[in-house]
Amino acid sequence: MGDCARSQNRPLWVCDRLAKELHSVPDQDSWTARERLTLVAKVEKLSGYIGACERIHQTVVPLNYARHALRSLTMWLLSLPFALVKDTKLMTGPILFVISWMLFGVRI
Repeated sequence: MGDCARSQNRPLWVCDRLAKELHSVPDQDSWTARERLTLVAKVEKLSGYIGACERIHQTVVPLNYARHALRSLTMWLLSLPFALVKDTKLMTGPILFVISWMLFGVRI
């Protein structure tokens, strides 16, 4: 676990470790080379998916998109009490506070 914690990219370290473990298992009647190659191919595919997710995660959100999303969220939260007050009565304030805190806490 210490090696994983020290690695710069933990998901890829785990994929690499999985591939090494798959290569280290000896051939047996219950473990064939075809099964090994299938699992190694799946680990390589997983590694590619991790790379794609990291590229998405590192993509900068355009400023116009962030502003538009914030304005839309503000308008939705301003209209939310009118929809909630009929059902939640006095709890509308605390519910709206919690929802606003959760949604505005997400960094776009």
